[in-house]
Amino acid sequence: MKNRVGNVIPTAEEIQQLVKDIETLAAKLEKFTLMLSSEERQHTTKMRARGERVVELVGSLAVRHQIALPRISVDDMGKDLVLAQRLAPLASPLESLSQKVSDTILQAQSECWWAAMAFYTALTRLTDTDPELEDALKPAVEFMARRPRSEPTAEA
Repeated sequence: MKNRVGNVIPTAEEIQQLVKDIETLAAKLEKFTLMLSSEERQHTTKMRARGERVVELVGSLAVRHQIALPRISVDDMGKDLVLAQRLAPLASPLESLSQKVSDTILQAQSECWWAAMAFYTALTRLTDTDPELEDALKPAVEFMARRPRSEPTAEA
């Protein structure tokens, strides 16, 4: 397996600072943003692609024709549109950064596990001739004997 990551590792202090920087950014965005539950997300009304032009047209016509609806205002509709438009440039770079970090974690775990499996295989081949190694390797052997992703029981 090609070693694509792991040659440049941030210090614990660098990671702490990056977490603080992200928290600072999140705090700056807090007053403009909210978090929806998956149910809320599923039940939102989805704007059609390029619907902004229709929102602006409908808003101006509603004002011109003095349309008033209970609990709905053209002003609030316009503010929602402006908020969506202003936040939109942040979405792609944030998603890209999140994907890059996730991909790097996945690749680092993959390379790490691949190497661990190679060493494990080599070590298990030596256990027939080295009882001390066989005993020391038992936790790994027991781990490998369990079904993938299962947690050890209380007895283990």
